[in-house]
Amino acid sequence: MLCVAVMLSVMVMGAGAAFSDQDKIENTEAVDACSALNIIGGYPDGSYKPEGNIKRSEICKMICVALNGGEEPTLGTPATPTFSDVRNTPNAAWAEKYIESCVSQGIVSGVGGGRFSPNGNVTGSQLAKMLLVCLGFDSDIEGYTGNAWDMNVNVRATQKGLYKGLEGLDVSAALTRDTAAQMVWNAMNAYEVEYKTTIVTGEDGKLETIVTVQDKVVGDNDDKITLLEDKYDAKAITGTLTKVKQDNGKSTYNITIENAKYNGGTYNGGTVSYTDVSKDYSDLLYQNVRVLVKPDKNGKD
Repeated sequence: MLCVAVMLSVMVMGAGAAFSDQDKIENTEAVDACSALNIIGGYPDGSYKPEGNIKRSEICKMICVALNGGEEPTLGTPATPTFSDVRNTPNAAWAEKYIESCVSQGIVSGVGGGRFSPNGNVTGSQLAKMLLVCLGFDSDIEGYTGNAWDMNVNVRATQKGLYKGLEGLDVSAALTRDTAAQMVWNAMNAYEVEYKTTIVTGEDGKLETIVTVQDKVVGDNDDKITLLEDKYDAKAITGTLTKVKQDNGKSTYNITIENAKYNGGTYNGGTVSYTDVSKDYSDLLYQNVRVLVKPDKNGKD
């Protein structure tokens, strides 16, 4: 799969273009997409280091940026830090504002003893729990704390597709940057959830309150909404790239996608075209691509 990112101004991101060690990246689409969305980046030497482990502090920044639509969020820190091993710990103080933000949203918690372990590794189950909370799940309601937290997390994470493309993943092992990008990308394409409260009459005649979780719906048509749509105002469209033509009198290009689909359904009649693409992607003709676009307004993306 090749990633074509079309954001506020049309930008194309082709697989294999971003990092000097791109040939070592297995989850190419996920890494390219997360890079284009400014969720994850490389190193000063131009590498991505896909085999390196992702740190707890790094995940907190990635999540904060993703939830702010790819922009650096404006965050503060409390007068008294929540954890004893962040503010005065080498290579960790930079992440304090991201860590504190994630803690306040219930996305992460400490490791006990007033510590966060910012330079510690992150397991698949731990990242899945964080991403599920980002999607709207409540840790207390869903049992993401306590003795069976990881089992509860992994069942729901599988249902929401957070492990898609990662068959055989050891969820108890430290995640690589490559795998973490895939899980984040999966979460960006998952539907957000919300809780519904219903009052019913029990067998004893007394009123009971039942709380259930469901996919979040928005708008007049009660459409489901993905994290990508909500935070970036974007949709991920897949299809076959069948045309690349330079725009008249411009240095940009017009592309056409056929068999266009979104979340398994046909998108805008199956054929869509976009102008002002910043690069000639003729080498991708007749290949399957993924296009990130702002949803249609007045019938046009």
